[in-house]
Amino acid sequence: MELSAPAGTRPGGRYASWAPSVPRYVVADVDGTLIASGTTATPVVADAVTVAHAAGLRVGFATGRLPVGLSDLHGQLGPSGPHIVHNGAQVRFQGRPLRTWPIDPVAAVRLAELCRRERLYAEFFVGEGFWVSEHRDAMLPHWEHVTGEPAGMIADLDLGATEVIKASVVPFDGDELARCLPAVTELGLNTDTATSPLMPGITFVNVTALEADKGRGVTFAAEHVGCGLDEVVAVGDGMNDLTMLCVVGTAIAMGQAPPAVHEVAHLVVPEAQDDGVAHALLAAAQWRAEALGD
Repeated sequence: MELSAPAGTRPGGRYASWAPSVPRYVVADVDGTLIASGTTATPVVADAVTVAHAAGLRVGFATGRLPVGLSDLHGQLGPSGPHIVHNGAQVRFQGRPLRTWPIDPVAAVRLAELCRRERLYAEFFVGEGFWVSEHRDAMLPHWEHVTGEPAGMIADLDLGATEVIKASVVPFDGDELARCLPAVTELGLNTDTATSPLMPGITFVNVTALEADKGRGVTFAAEHVGCGLDEVVAVGDGMNDLTMLCVVGTAIAMGQAPPAVHEVAHLVVPEAQDDGVAHALLAAAQWRAEALGD
């Protein structure tokens, strides 16, 4: 299928090798992609999702958030899914988990010990909720608008008998971040960094099992609905989006994404504040309609 870069976009680092099939499934990161600020998308983005659905495209989230953190956005957009949540550690469809790649219990115990020893704030996601290492006032905006209140304290969990889907470690300064990343990696766990428009200047370190990332999640989700990866369009802005951008037929980076994300993308759209993801959704709908002769 021969495509051209839509108006308002520019080629990414892999534009020359872009050779997708007719789009069938669009997966988009949430924070910094579907949402520029607040808890929901702009009307422009919402309208673009409607157009994508009308064109016969599946639309799903690919996010580090837990499912409850998507409630407002899901209610607004009504995306068909499947959805990749917990930074790729779980795939969900029609409100239920399809596949989970949890953290090994031994590694979860060691991670909790590390956070306690280094006095790092952490959240462990279990079932539909999360447990925290301590109560931090700095996290209140995130609890209020994204995750809801914590279910309890990590110290009260029997981690040896608990399925931890994902953990988030939140360093509050550069020194904490520098200590956190190599220490968690040494535990044999996967780490990806992400940001949230609700907490500017704060880096979230997503911690999952080594085999869990957005790329694996998108691959499983596409297989579940009978869709080839060459028929998938993925849109993202963060380093934790690299794995999914590398496996799909059309990889689209947001304008504000770092150079490493632009480099693996086929296309680059405007920044989140300028509704860049709407350009991606409308382009995918147009490509599909043109290919099918609609």
